[in-house]
Amino acid sequence: MMRILPLFVLLLTLLSCARPPKLSTSVDIHKQSDGLILVRLKIANTENRVTVPIALELTGQAETGGKWDKSSTLLHPAAFVLNKKEERDITKLWRVQADAVRTTLVIKEQETGNLLQSQKAEKAFSEAATPATTPPPVR
Repeated sequence: MMRILPLFVLLLTLLSCARPPKLSTSVDIHKQSDGLILVRLKIANTENRVTVPIALELTGQAETGGKWDKSSTLLHPAAFVLNKKEERDITKLWRVQADAVRTTLVIKEQETGNLLQSQKAEKAFSEAATPATTPPPVR
């Protein structure tokens, strides 16, 4: 019994130190042209310690003519570790015709599968922001 108590205390101490990393994320969506959308993901470690391996997945849907298409995976890189205060930018060129888009970002711990963060974003594109290519008037 006396041997088990120190092991139990050590186990509790190790488990109490394990806490999920604190991450800052942002998803920026910009329409580059009629059939091209730029999706930029920024992810940063806000702590002074290295993160556990994290896995992320960014899915997206496009709306055309008032109907949303099927959700598809835009980004699903291999799991990675962020060092102290490290920030990463991941960019995706999404070739799709869309009046609006919405994305869902899911970040999990790679080893345990614990959900760290889930974030949704939606952006509508106005006609004024993307000028239509019309022929010049005939004189």
